[in-house]
This record gives sequence, structure tokens and C-alpha cells, in this order.
Amino acid sequence: MPTPKTIRQRLIDALIARLARIQTANGFQTDIGLEPADDWPTRYSEVELRETTRMGVVDLTDTAVQEYPDEKKIPHVLTLQVRIFHARGTTPAELRVMMGDVEQAIVSDETTGARDATFGGLAIDTKPTESSFIVPRETFAIDGAAVSFTVEFLTEPFNAYE
Repeated sequence: MPTPKTIRQRLIDALIARLARIQTANGFQTDIGLEPADDWPTRYSEVELRETTRMGVVDLTDTAVQEYPDEKKIPHVLTLQVRIFHARGTTPAELRVMMGDVEQAIVSDETTGARDATFGGLAIDTKPTESSFIVPRETFAIDGAAVSFTVEFLTEPFNAYE
């Protein structure tokens, strides 16, 4: 029997598939989608980043609010982030283009490329929150970039699988 997937995991899987479309052959400006995005990567080695840029998908806080007892569906706001870990020699200008490609991919259907902020009906909406460089204070060197956004969806209270 297959392991059931939460809505949260299904959103992550769809996002990873959407990021894989980031290729110039699909109308994007870069080919960073050729290397599959990872689910919650914690560290890449210098060897892994020597020749290619890597992406990681990070799901942060899921805020759910039940307004009244016996509410049938409650809204969730899930904060997600796509982190871009760049290959050696990548310029800030190139990273900005990669961030633009990620922003476009987030709302592009994984099979057709059509604009879809609902992840095929899993969500109500997807909204941008911020994009920035990842800059450690100690070095002030650009370690990567991050594009953050929220995905809004509905579930029964305490039902992550609906």
C-alpha cells in the first residue's frame, strides 16, 4: 500500500516538478532546472556546486486559523522558499535572472507551463512575499538567493491529508 501524502507534501512535489521546467527550451532565461531541486537540502559540497547551480525547496510555517467551532474547512497559509545555491563564478546579475525564472516557475503548471497559482487545484492562491540574496554577515559574500512565497489552501480542521 502506498504511503499517503499530506497536502503539504503534494505541494512540495508539485513545486519541485515546476522548478524542473526552468530550461531555455521551455521559455525560461536559464537552465537551472536541469538539476532537480532538492527537498530541504542542508548543505552542498564545493564539488556539487563547482559546475552547476542547485535549488532547494524549503517549507516553513503553515499557519491555520479556525474561526468558529464545527467549521468545515479552515484556511492555511504555508510559507515556502526556493533557495538557489549558485555555481562558482555566478554573478549577482545572473542570480537575479535565476530568481526571476524561479518566480515564473512557481506559478507555471508543471506539465503545460500555463499560469496556475492553484497548483492544479490543491491551493486557493499563491502569493509572492520576498526575494533576496543569502548573505552571511561574517563574509558579506553572496552565498545564494532565496525566493519566498505563500500558498493558501483549505482543509478540514486537523486533516493534513484532505
